[in-house]
Amino acid sequence: MVHALREVHRVLAPGGVLIDARPDSRVLAYAERQKARGFQRFGVVNTSSAELVSDRASDRAIARVVREGLFKRRRRGRFWHRLPFANLAAVRQYLWEHLRFVRRANWMVDAATRRRYSAERFVIRRAVRYELLEARPTTSVFAADAGARMVRRPANPAGAGTRGRS
Repeated sequence: MVHALREVHRVLAPGGVLIDARPDSRVLAYAERQKARGFQRFGVVNTSSAELVSDRASDRAIARVVREGLFKRRRRGRFWHRLPFANLAAVRQYLWEHLRFVRRANWMVDAATRRRYSAERFVIRRAVRYELLEARPTTSVFAADAGARMVRRPANPAGAGTRGRS
């Protein structure tokens, strides 16, 4: 991912903004029943362990390019995103197929309550975190630090090897 971030920096103009937005696995997601006014929490949905590892790697990659001076942190925050579903069966199907979450919710209501409201509309509410990163101007020194190999080449390839001769 560091390589991809360096490539983004290469194509962004100095002062250009990269928006890093992704689900926030540090915060639990919720399965909720949609009511006439508001929502009723039915269960907690955990993030899969593989995605937790991936998210930590992404965090380290962002921290590294900031440390290298390629980007400057501008703003960060979190918002809640709701994924709507026609019924509880659709929520269960989504969790079974989705790689980010574990396959089953930890239900906070009993089985009878789940059956009673199973035909109603549900949502999965999850946190999304974002960060605005501003591309900083770089010099050839930063480019060398970023993994590019600096090779000094003569301006005129035909004149190569003629230094100091008249």
